[in-house]
Amino acid sequence: MEEPSLQLVKAFVAVAEHQSFARAAQALNMTPSAVSRLVKKLEQQVDMLLINRTTRAMSLTKAGQRYFTDCSAALEQLRMAYERMRDEQSQPQGTLRVSTSLSFGRLHVAPHLAAFMAQYPQLRIDLLMTDRYVDIVAERVAVAIRIGRLPDSSLVARKLLNNRRILVASPHYLQQHGTPTTLEELRQHQCLVSTASHDGENWRLFGPAGETVFQPKGRMRADNGDAVKQFCIDGQGIAFHSAVTMAESIRLGELVQLLPQWTGRETGVYSVYPPGPVGPAARALIDFLTLRWQQEPCLQMQKTEV
Repeated sequence: MEEPSLQLVKAFVAVAEHQSFARAAQALNMTPSAVSRLVKKLEQQVDMLLINRTTRAMSLTKAGQRYFTDCSAALEQLRMAYERMRDEQSQPQGTLRVSTSLSFGRLHVAPHLAAFMAQYPQLRIDLLMTDRYVDIVAERVAVAIRIGRLPDSSLVARKLLNNRRILVASPHYLQQHGTPTTLEELRQHQCLVSTASHDGENWRLFGPAGETVFQPKGRMRADNGDAVKQFCIDGQGIAFHSAVTMAESIRLGELVQLLPQWTGRETGVYSVYPPGPVGPAARALIDFLTLRWQQEPCLQMQKTEV
């Protein structure tokens, strides 16, 4: 006996469930005559009458009832197997390699990862926190969180937060050296230079007079954003740093923004992905972090529509 095809079994089960060839045909997006032909072919293959037909009604034979019970259970198992496979493919799993800058990662990424991992127990995180430029394709990074202007490239980017560089100093430094009220007065102060980025050596300030390139001078410099921030908190000078990395210290009173009319160009915090489809794990992490950042008071002024 030839084993019936899945199409024939589905047609028979649909007729038995709906108790009607017409309603089964509607559910299968077929014509009643096509469904009838499939059921008849099934009966021929199993060499058994499965459905009693009259001009007014239809009913399952005893053999048909047994066959329907077994087949409907088997189709349900197939459906559940497909859904499990689909869910496994869409659920974050495996190793997620993430890159972020040191300061922002320490303040706004790492503190949320424990809760994220608890939500996705099949996922592993490999976190790279560094101020150097990371080639996410060469270093197999699934998602990078980057601050500042993004160069044109084949990478996929999504803006998560607004951001710009701001001038900041500690209350202690200002008590000792005074508060600059103009760019000319700023030239008389100790400036903390960050060499982690190309624009650390020259501060590009935008204000009432348009763009000004300011050359900072000071006794201390570092290639690490956290170090510059700590120098600033310790009263060693004035820093020109990302608002998102200084926001918490400003909220706590450790730092004060200076010359608010002079800031860096509007940029942002971005999630950056390699070319191609974004994986479910990377998408889940960014959605999770964006939701958590909406609950951080110090980042409320930087939030944007995503």
